[in-house]
Amino acid sequence: METISNQELSVSISALGAEIQSVRDVRTGQEYWWNGDARFWSGRSPLLFPVVGRLWDDTARFGRTTTQIPKHGVVRKVEWTLVEQSETQVTYRRIGTVADFTVFPFSWTLEVTYVLSARRLEARFRVINTGSGELLFQFGGHPALALPDCAEDRECAGFVQLEGDLTHFRLVGEQGCVRDEKLPLGEMSEGLVPLTVSRFAREALIFDEGQVKAATLLRVDKSPVARVESTAPVWLFWRPVGENAPFVCPEPWYGLCDYEHYAGDFSSRPFVQKAAPGSDWTGGFSVEFF
Repeated sequence: METISNQELSVSISALGAEIQSVRDVRTGQEYWWNGDARFWSGRSPLLFPVVGRLWDDTARFGRTTTQIPKHGVVRKVEWTLVEQSETQVTYRRIGTVADFTVFPFSWTLEVTYVLSARRLEARFRVINTGSGELLFQFGGHPALALPDCAEDRECAGFVQLEGDLTHFRLVGEQGCVRDEKLPLGEMSEGLVPLTVSRFAREALIFDEGQVKAATLLRVDKSPVARVESTAPVWLFWRPVGENAPFVCPEPWYGLCDYEHYAGDFSSRPFVQKAAPGSDWTGGFSVEFF
């Protein structure tokens, strides 16, 4: 476990998955990050590569090659190598292995750098194509923010305020894949999403096509807790189904899970990212804490 800190925040990260474990206010002791209680969900902030979400039947087709890739990919439960650290910055690296190649037939190196500045934490993603052909992939963040107002006897645990040009949303369907149906925003037309059990009865809300630019977690009284920002074209907001879970995941995705019954090539999956031989790709997200 590594820690980066300043006079405002202290952030702990594990080499297992290069996953954020804690973001704590130095002065008040307030914990902003989900604690990984397995009763609801044992994750805290996994990194998703080379897929985000699920593939239909977990099947990926690369031309004439067909493989099985598990939900969210292959790097979230493996050790990453610590390559650089300072008081306020840390970088981890993961190089694709022979075992990875059997499910994802490309050569690659990943790096994630966490940078702490005042009350802002930035996650910088870097994907390096070390192969001789074009690299096709998806990459996603899965940060989990604690809900300070969540209680068993309280129907609403807070809100998420979305920023962007919102037009529609999508829902999760069979096998955890996305339904090919654009739904009207309804009560979310002003970008305000209530954190209730009923609102997340279908597991997640999906906003694609670059609609969302940032999302702010609000308390019940609508005061801000944290604001997540990203250039990702897809955002997924998730809470466990049927649970008044004390966290919410605003997930910026450079990609999207398969549509139901998808049987096409990996290259035609929604929002696939590409890197030419010898080049790299960058993305990421940042979180400002209030």
